[in-house]
Amino acid sequence: MPLFLVTCVYDEGIYESSFRVVEAPSRLAIAESMLRDPYPWQDYLDRSRLLDGVEDKRWSAEGLLEHIDATHVDGDSDAQLAIHEIKQIEQCPPMSKEAKQ
Repeated sequence: MPLFLVTCVYDEGIYESSFRVVEAPSRLAIAESMLRDPYPWQDYLDRSRLLDGVEDKRWSAEGLLEHIDATHVDGDSDAQLAIHEIKQIEQCPPMSKEAKQ
């Protein structure tokens, strides 16, 4: 099953609470999960100004994805919510013997 990086960031950078790695069949499945149970996503949805629409059941999963894709960073007030499929995982090379000493 694919992995997805879900981020919710302001312009001042990324913190531990700004991202999650989620295993799901698709971006759409993540949006469906957000609609079905918004509580685990509440911080992300609130920071990106999408919480009211999710709680009011205004959108289908496809509609929520459109709104997620339209979010943007606006200084300290709006955060950009994004869902990106992780297509490659980089390996960190082992430490050389010289560096260990």
